[in-house]
Amino acid sequence: MNYALRNTVILSILLVLVVLGFLLGNSVNVRKLNDIRMLYENNQKKIDDLVSANPDMNDRDIFIKSLRDLEIKTQRESKIIPSENNPTITYKYLLDICDNFCQDFKFNFVFNNLSVNEDISFNKYTITGSAPIRSLYSFIYQFEKQYMLYVIESIKIVEEIEEGVLSNNVNFTIVFNAYFEESIHEIDKIPFRKLKYKNLEYNPFYSRIHLPLPDELEKGFLDTSSAGIIGLTANKVFMKDKTGKVHILKLGDRVAYGTLKSINWKEHYAVFQLNEIGIIKDRKIYLNELKEESK
Repeated sequence: MNYALRNTVILSILLVLVVLGFLLGNSVNVRKLNDIRMLYENNQKKIDDLVSANPDMNDRDIFIKSLRDLEIKTQRESKIIPSENNPTITYKYLLDICDNFCQDFKFNFVFNNLSVNEDISFNKYTITGSAPIRSLYSFIYQFEKQYMLYVIESIKIVEEIEEGVLSNNVNFTIVFNAYFEESIHEIDKIPFRKLKYKNLEYNPFYSRIHLPLPDELEKGFLDTSSAGIIGLTANKVFMKDKTGKVHILKLGDRVAYGTLKSINWKEHYAVFQLNEIGIIKDRKIYLNELKEESK
């Protein structure tokens, strides 16, 4: 084989190898491209599903604002462990709550002991005293919702009775733990939260259904149980009380424990809506008699 022919054969073999290598590499690249395209389509589908479930994501500004609002909410509702605690710090903290939110809440303060739970230290305290039920409610609400990790362990509440009469005050005993851990948050860097809360609607120690209670305010109005109707028109009722005094009432006017609700001129009676025992009821009083019907 001459020199020229040998070179031609060698070049042909090299060309075949190059072509085969190119085809093989291209095949691998095609597979990789298909894998990438499939991954892209799957990710795009996930994004579309996420956007459809969260429309705000279409608007970048709204989405960022939602994230910031969530961060603020998390910070607002989270608790903070201070770097130290002692009776002086805790007593001042309780006074700050009282001064800011419930100034008529008075208490006696006792340090019980120091304990450790899973490498986190806490001091146990007890406070006792007497306070209006609404002030106690406000104190507990602020105590539980503020940043400091103070945890109430037990509460004992007993209604306070003065000379046989239930007062608005309650006697209380509260035991709580004050947690702390070194190198966490400095005390002076933990602010008070500005919290809004719903006031206690009623004293839970008072039965909501009860016997008629003496009320000095109600004594200033006409007592329908001892008064009679001596005349009426379509929009007025004339009533005489036990002293002989005549009262002229219009719809909506106040009487003891209620109001004048309606007048039935044709059947000669008036209906009063009263709440004497914790239940609202209607009382009918007829002309010239004390006949009553309740419903």
